Amino acid sequence: MSAVSVRRAATFTRYIPADDIRNSVLPSTEILGFTTSEADREIKIIDCSGNRYGDLGENFLHWVALCATKFATKPDQISVVLLPSFPHNAFSPFWTPIVGMSADSGTVVVVNKTGQLERHGHPRPLTPPDPEIFQDKYRGLNGTPRQDFEDKIIRRIGHFEISKLYCSHFFFDGSLAVAELADVLGDAITKLTGKRTARTTLVVPETTDAWMEQAVAATANRLNVPWMKWPEDPGQIPEPFPRTTYMFLLDFINTGATYTKVVRQAREADYKLHQYSVAAFMSPDFHAEGNGLPAVHAIKHVAAERVSREQCDQCALRLPHTDKHRDDFAGLRSYDAWYILTSVAWMREGYGPPESHRWRHFPPFATIFEKFGDCLAYKLELVMQDVAPPGVVIVCPEEPAVQLLIRRMQHWADDRMVAVPLPREALNEAGQRGLTAIRRLAEGTGRGRQLEHLSQQRASVVMLDEINASNGTAHQMLQILKAFQIQPHAYTPIFNFVPAEQLDGVPIHSLYELPSPRRVWS
Repeated sequence: MSAVSVRRAATFTRYIPADDIRNSVLPSTEILGFTTSEADREIKIIDCSGNRYGDLGENFLHWVALCATKFATKPDQISVVLLPSFPHNAFSPFWTPIVGMSADSGTVVVVNKTGQLERHGHPRPLTPPDPEIFQDKYRGLNGTPRQDFEDKIIRRIGHFEISKLYCSHFFFDGSLAVAELADVLGDAITKLTGKRTARTTLVVPETTDAWMEQAVAATANRLNVPWMKWPEDPGQIPEPFPRTTYMFLLDFINTGATYTKVVRQAREADYKLHQYSVAAFMSPDFHAEGNGLPAVHAIKHVAAERVSREQCDQCALRLPHTDKHRDDFAGLRSYDAWYILTSVAWMREGYGPPESHRWRHFPPFATIFEKFGDCLAYKLELVMQDVAPPGVVIVCPEEPAVQLLIRRMQHWADDRMVAVPLPREALNEAGQRGLTAIRRLAEGTGRGRQLEHLSQQRASVVMLDEINASNGTAHQMLQILKAFQIQPHAYTPIFNFVPAEQLDGVPIHSLYELPSPRRVWS
């Protein structure tokens, strides 16, 4: 957008508490302290760009849109909404108040963090900002996209072969974070090389994973510097260019064997190496101090839990190695499921069903999702790709653990995954009332508005929960959906303790099935 002169700066900035952002109850527009004034020309800005999209609930986004339209009722009034990403164009209730604005109203402009904009309401010529300039300004205000990169990392669980001598239970996968990694790499390289960036050539080993190679190529393009692959065959090493400094970039440095090999080969070939190399991930097992190698700047330090073949439990059980380049198995292996369940201290079930029906010993899923949420969310994404079309909407209980899991999933869905959380009291009512009463109770609520909108849009819906202990919550969610004429594609709990039971024709796809002992032995 072109620059404008400011006659009067904003008199105050009002911040919204985090609980109000995530709450299912819509706050009043009065919370911002704004009123539509009589001024002929007026611009009001609602800035959500500093938030992660996954933390912005759909009801909050709808309220933001309502505020924006109320602030732009006259042709010369403009509301600007800054969001990290555009909400889903069909299933998010954000757009409902905005797309219905008349031509004689004001103008609402929605801008995302890449500088793309959408204009609604009064026709007004607006030139989109230059993407590079906008993103540079955005980065200057919000810092590097390191958090975006970390949000998209997947710590996959399995039995991974590091070398002929070592295995690991985990593999760090950056394949869904290529663009974010490229941004972080670019910032790191610029900081490390300073004025010498233009005379630097980036080098990536030929055996590097494809996602790292793609990130390096994007980084080189952004910095306008060359890059090359370091050949596996020493006989294919090209001659170095004069007055050029070479910097190695690696996906993962664990023991450092590969890094040591390529650096020594480069020095033997008379390559002038930068004093630093960069690794996307680095294990504490590697120590560069005193070994004569360029120091390593790690984007993220991780614990790979490397173990020798002789001490590897999975090798002792003769479990096959997991192919890190593909993951066709969407579920959890028994070894991994029990590793996850036994990695936390069990306690009495703290929420969900009525007190008398809660389990005395129950895994704390909020803790589990903090530790393994990226891997579990990734596997759920694989399940949903098989059972529902792209852009599926999630319906789930409004409970802390499953909400945390959904926020992990949203980062990989271009931050546009729509979720409808159902409060526990609504679920309890659904088990005792007919469909007409269920729908009537939802009138005027955030969930009611969302479900009505999804019903009209004929959205694809999947029900999600952390655990299926009795099919009770699943039946309650299904009743609420039926009240709005919505038929879900599937029900996807992480763990299913009643695999023999059915759900009114709705397919059940869990990550792991484990018959409940009290049902087996009772």
